[in-house]
Amino acid sequence: MRLDTPGLRPLGPGAGQAAADPRQAAFQRALQPLVGQSVQGEVLAKMSDGSFLVRVADTNARMMLPEGAAVGTTVPMNVVAAQPRPLLQVGTEQAQPAVVYTAPGEAGAAASQGTQARPMSAAAVLLNKAPLVPADQLPTLDNKSAQATLSPAARAIASALTQAYSAPGAPVIIQGKSPLLAAGAPEPERLGQALKNVLGESGLFYESHVAEWAEGKRSLQDLAREPQMQRMPATQGQSDPLGRLLGGPDLSAAQMVNLQLHTQEQGKVQWHGEAWPGQKMQWDVEREENEGRSRGGRDEGEDKPVWRSGVRFAFPLLGKVAASVTLVGDQVHVTMQSDTDETAETLRAWSGALQQALDAAGAPLSSLSIAAQVPPAAEGGDAA
Repeated sequence: MRLDTPGLRPLGPGAGQAAADPRQAAFQRALQPLVGQSVQGEVLAKMSDGSFLVRVADTNARMMLPEGAAVGTTVPMNVVAAQPRPLLQVGTEQAQPAVVYTAPGEAGAAASQGTQARPMSAAAVLLNKAPLVPADQLPTLDNKSAQATLSPAARAIASALTQAYSAPGAPVIIQGKSPLLAAGAPEPERLGQALKNVLGESGLFYESHVAEWAEGKRSLQDLAREPQMQRMPATQGQSDPLGRLLGGPDLSAAQMVNLQLHTQEQGKVQWHGEAWPGQKMQWDVEREENEGRSRGGRDEGEDKPVWRSGVRFAFPLLGKVAASVTLVGDQVHVTMQSDTDETAETLRAWSGALQQALDAAGAPLSSLSIAAQVPPAAEGGDAA
């Protein structure tokens, strides 16, 4: 096949790709099984010489397109040939050659493509080679660069999140809707299970729970207890578009996303509610950085994660009491604070029972600190 086939328009000076260029060879191999078939080309940018940057077969290539081709659209084209050079035909137009695009500044670009035309949009270069090009070779973005725009879907999501975050009372903690335990003497085992359930069913970990359900590790009944699943029937019942519009935006989903993002950013989960009827409680769980705590003879990489769980109460007789448990590997460290010396003495008097209970549970106490000082309030208010 002759390279000077009539009707083929050249791409411009230096458009030819070196025969030994492995990317051009890979492009030709990708097109070979597609010869005679129709493919979709995504128009990324228009070059200064009139050619276009088109993504075909997972490769960014330069080629001529018919008049009216617009950046951001897809163009159906037929693969006419892959050897000795790729030829692509759009509609009834003549087939056009296509060569792999090389970003300006790449090693060997000057030798292989000479004075190659540059894209008219710097964003096209970023999309094409951003993961591969060093930072000092990326195009400069200034006040003359085209301004990036968000899609309608992205704008809708951003608007919902903004409204959820700015709405009065936007949650940053999980609010308990009912007491963890019924009236009566609290049982530690039941309280522990209730805390586990309230955290697991809070919706914070809904996406990971859906993944577990898909793997058969979690039942659909468990998922149904989370807010995201409980919201679905109510949303599906709103069949009247006007009614949904007049009712205003449903911020509950966006507020849940905001709560998830806040939890991820702070590395802490907080819950406020009632432990039993009339008894307010604050609870938080967080993973802390292990600040160089390592055991003798072990590398830093073998350090165990540090987990801390804290509770705050305001009891009728004892007053304000805060307790935190810090786990460093298999070590258990407990810290207690009260707002009076009398309560601190009472806690010390019962410290032996606490140590025995932890020993029986297989988690021996490594350290215990009891101090008389005002317990710090958690974010969002006091437990009193």
